[in-house]
Amino acid sequence: MVDSIAAAGESDGQQRNVEYILLAEFDIDRGAILKHQYPRPTGADDSHLAELMLPDGAHARESDWTMFFLNQKAPDESGKVSDEGPPLLYVLNLVRTKHDKEVRRGAIVKAMAVCTRHRFIHIYRPILMLALENYYRAPTEETLAELYNSANKMDLACMPQLSRHETTILRFSDDQNMFEERFMQLESEKKLLDSLVHAAERLDIAQDSTLAEVTALASEDSAAAAVNRVTFSDTNASRMRAQSTRNKDRRFFDTEIVYSGVKLPIRVPMTVYPEEIGDFSLIQLLTTFGGSLPASSNSKSTHPHLESSGQYTHQIILLMNGMLTQKRVIFLGHGKPAGEVANYVLAAVALGSGGGGVLRGFANRAFPYTNLTNLDTLLSFSGYIAGVTNPAFEEHPEWWDLLCNINTGKVTISPALLMPGGGGSQLKSQTESLRRSLDSVSLSRNRSFSSREGKPDKWNNLDTDFIQDLMLAIERHYGEVAIRAKVESYVRRFMSLVPLYEYERDGVTRLGDSAHIVAAEKTGVDGYCISPGDKESRDREIGFYQNRIEGFIGTQAYDNAAADYQSMHASSFIRGIDIAHMVYCLRNSTNLDVNEVEAIYKHLDEQVVTDEQVTELLASLPQSQGGLQPLAYGFYHPSPTIRLYAVRLFEKIEGNQAGARYVRSTNFFHQCAFSNLRHAFAC
Repeated sequence: MVDSIAAAGESDGQQRNVEYILLAEFDIDRGAILKHQYPRPTGADDSHLAELMLPDGAHARESDWTMFFLNQKAPDESGKVSDEGPPLLYVLNLVRTKHDKEVRRGAIVKAMAVCTRHRFIHIYRPILMLALENYYRAPTEETLAELYNSANKMDLACMPQLSRHETTILRFSDDQNMFEERFMQLESEKKLLDSLVHAAERLDIAQDSTLAEVTALASEDSAAAAVNRVTFSDTNASRMRAQSTRNKDRRFFDTEIVYSGVKLPIRVPMTVYPEEIGDFSLIQLLTTFGGSLPASSNSKSTHPHLESSGQYTHQIILLMNGMLTQKRVIFLGHGKPAGEVANYVLAAVALGSGGGGVLRGFANRAFPYTNLTNLDTLLSFSGYIAGVTNPAFEEHPEWWDLLCNINTGKVTISPALLMPGGGGSQLKSQTESLRRSLDSVSLSRNRSFSSREGKPDKWNNLDTDFIQDLMLAIERHYGEVAIRAKVESYVRRFMSLVPLYEYERDGVTRLGDSAHIVAAEKTGVDGYCISPGDKESRDREIGFYQNRIEGFIGTQAYDNAAADYQSMHASSFIRGIDIAHMVYCLRNSTNLDVNEVEAIYKHLDEQVVTDEQVTELLASLPQSQGGLQPLAYGFYHPSPTIRLYAVRLFEKIEGNQAGARYVRSTNFFHQCAFSNLRHAFAC
């Protein structure tokens, strides 16, 4: 039976909710063993899987959760990671200890895991708990088969496949019914399909009847039913439809899994970014390592890639620098549950990738939980991010570059970490020379000093302001999405500086168009600009982050960003202008003259025409940051041309399903201004 299922799974090429079910147990004589792989072997080493499924200290606690990944691709000799091969699988594992005086050592330890392509692996927690409990009662392969079949029967047919821009809109939307029409359309199509099936059953059509006959008969039956509904109960049906969608948060897709006769409600998140895996807490990571403890290092010299502010570098910035420059990072939680340690690793992946949505490639080299048996595999990955519970890792600094101790909240730089390129002293002298030149510029413009080594406030506060903003938001109980948005904005700002630095250094960049950079210096807002803000502030930031940028260039995240730029540039619906830059100018610039403002509105009016282009524009105007307010400023401009452009833009936005909700959610006075101006221009 198992062989036939495995053969069918390999031949039909169908993507299932769950690919494999694994079962491991601890044998007092043989140690950790992998007893079952259903419906077929994963291809990974059995002993390796068993060790990961039964973490250190699992026998000391009643239950524990662990996570690990399958099909991770190690870099080749040149440091590149191939895009070919099987997809990355995310594994959620539950290990449980049941005490029994009648067995040797007085306890039975078993672990069960699901392997899936879904990044929202936490939705399988309830069914995994029930299945492992059933396996203790009936330790057979049929128990695994029931779990496998139940999980794969979870219906996701009515879950819309949102584009990247639509995901961003929904993620930061104040309207929980955003994209309601997409959900209802799929639900209606499913109801129609169900009615076809039911009609075929009622009419007792033979199995070999033609599809055309089935469709014709079912259509007639559905049409007759529709007429009756319209004639007799149209009002009641409309009311029922309204009640069915009321209070539904479309940021989640509601479905269910039926297991052993029990219906388990499942909420699938619709706003997951590519590098967000599971249900972790970035706030927990920031609060644990966000204290005033300075990063420690036995090295007398400052590492240029990591300590961007010297000895005053905040620990979170130190971790961020380590992630962006592809350093080896270990989270040590001695005595902690493996699941808790894994959550720190997943949060670090989101931190380095910019809230999960700016950079990618971190998940491929992340090991949420690992141990000494996996050391060889771990060391084959440059810049891994790993979670461990064994304190032996702390005693071997040659294995890691940054050690984040969860128990103490302390980040340690490995004394064995070498300076980049062997030219640390030369790089340091160049940095100090650049710092002195920047300090002299700042000093001439601002006589305000900080107490730290006599450096201007601006120099010391580039990262400090970011950390203070994060911690203040956490103190004010901002949610996870808001905190991740701040991290995303910070990493996007850093990424906007990389192509400018590359162009200034080499005359070419892989992350942008050199011609656009040249045009931006000459034309300002009337054109294209990779990085918002004035040139002087950009140059100052480039100087501050120079070492981080140099460490970032050449990493796997950098290569992925270059590939993503090319693909996004080719697939973008809006060409020739930088939407993010123009929105930034409208939102923040106070010294734009009439011609510059008119140029922005003119470009937007010319480029934003189709429904897809409107959606792309809305993605740069999240409702959590004011929505259409930057565009609405045009309603009050003295120039009638600008007011006309603003009205035309709003009319196009209003014709979009998501855009219509944006318009309705704008300030009442903006809506009145839009209505009055539209009427005035129409007359």
